[in-house]
Amino acid sequence: MDIQTDCLPQRPDTLLVLLPGAHVVLADFWRYGFVDAVRSRGLAVDIVSANVDYLHVMAGTVVSALQAEVIEPALAQGYRSIWFAGISLGGLNSLLYAAQHGDLLAGIHLLSPYPGTRDIWQEIQAAGGLQAWRNSAAADLGEEREAWRWLVDQARTAYPVKVSFGCGEQDRFITTQRLFTEILPAERVHFIPGTHDWPTWQALWQLWLETNPLPRLPQESLA
Repeated sequence: MDIQTDCLPQRPDTLLVLLPGAHVVLADFWRYGFVDAVRSRGLAVDIVSANVDYLHVMAGTVVSALQAEVIEPALAQGYRSIWFAGISLGGLNSLLYAAQHGDLLAGIHLLSPYPGTRDIWQEIQAAGGLQAWRNSAAADLGEEREAWRWLVDQARTAYPVKVSFGCGEQDRFITTQRLFTEILPAERVHFIPGTHDWPTWQALWQLWLETNPLPRLPQESLA
């Protein structure tokens, strides 16, 4: 797995893991200003971008790859708070990981998350919504179903992992992405004008960084 990092001179307690979409390369997080936006706000986080892609999804290795190559090294280095931020497929991959290791995460920010395959969407609609679907037999099989089930369970237990969501109102997955409004607190859900593209993700990223709970560097460090 390809990994790129941007670390502060002194290691903070918090690690922010950026997960790309299917057609996003790691350098795009720098090219489109995601890393600069974090640094300009003086957030006390180190940044890791990890290339977990569709090949990992097809092979069923998303969780094991993230655990072995990102999370275990991070814990060994002493990070005490780990956040995921995922674009499109990276959003789904964040949830796949959380469904098995949510106890290791402090929070997840989903940017226009790919909501999974059509058969799952149809199951949820047929069941009458996420809460009803969660209690059905269909919710017991497959990683994507486990991810949605985990997210519903978070809503039932007051969100021990802080999950937030942002999306363009004209996103190509918008019909299913609106399911997130059923289970996330209203203050953690943001829709803005835009599609499934970088200008929308940049605007959503700026919006999240203005209100996120990530720690900030002491003022003396910014002088």
